[in-house]
Order: sequence, then structure tokens, then C-alpha cells
Amino acid sequence: MKQLGDRLRDLRESRNLKQTDVANALCISNKILSSYERNISVPTIDNLKHLCEFYNVSADYLLQIELSKADLPSEEAAAPMVVSPEQKKILSYYERLDVENREAVRGLMILYYKEQLRK
Repeated sequence: MKQLGDRLRDLRESRNLKQTDVANALCISNKILSSYERNISVPTIDNLKHLCEFYNVSADYLLQIELSKADLPSEEAAAPMVVSPEQKKILSYYERLDVENREAVRGLMILYYKEQLRK
């Protein structure tokens, strides 16, 4: 299964671009872009957004997110739950994000959750 960096490299190469071209367009260093493409590090939410805009693809595509009915919360899971003060603080930050950044955060959460299940 291809990882985020593999998809980024494939997108760049399919457009016959050099890493320096993409890095300059995104105002990041070539070293940072290279670390993304080699799956050494992951982009920040802002950089993920810029990569999606640059390549004209969705975050779901880059993060390989395919929601199935099994991924959606069941009615039982929708029951009220106790939220800790720390969780409330995190939710307050989330609520202040714009729609695109919320989508990116949800995508990353699903990605990390699926990786956790594999372990």
C-alpha cells in the first residue's frame, strides 16, 4: 500500500516537476519536501492543505481515506459520553478551525486510528 510520501512523489513526477519546483511553489525547503516524499515526516496541516491545492487533489486522496459504513459511528456509539476538560479544550481548538483544516484533522485522526488498529 502506498504511503503519503509515495503519492506525493507520484503526483510530482506525473507532472514532470522537480522537488525544487514544488518546494518553491509551496514556500518550503527542498529538504522538507524530500522528507515528506521519503515518508520520513508528515506535512503540517497547513502544508497538507497547500499540497492538496497545488496538486488539485483532496486530503482524502493523499491520506488514502476511504470511509465505509464500518468506519461510521453506530447509533450505540452516538450515545452521550463524558468529556474530560482536556477533551473540551481540544474540541474548542477544533471548532476554531476553518472547514478545510477540520477536514485535514479528521483525515489524520482516521489515518492514525487505522494505523493503531494494525498494530
